[in-house]
Amino acid sequence: MNMGRWMEPRYVDRSIFEKDFASIHLDALEVYCPACKAVVRLARQSSHTAKIGGWCAKCSRAVAP
Repeated sequence: MNMGRWMEPRYVDRSIFEKDFASIHLDALEVYCPACKAVVRLARQSSHTAKIGGWCAKCSRAVAP
């Protein structure tokens, strides 16, 4: 499993992140959070840019591959 990286711009609230990344995928990629090393599922995809991302619940930040 690969190490993730923080998503820029920094999403300060999960609701904003979920609004920007509205599509949910069941076959999600998993990466490690860059800070706490927890497993983060990248199950969300942006409809505008087709980027994927996930939310680290422990750090409360968006993570990208």
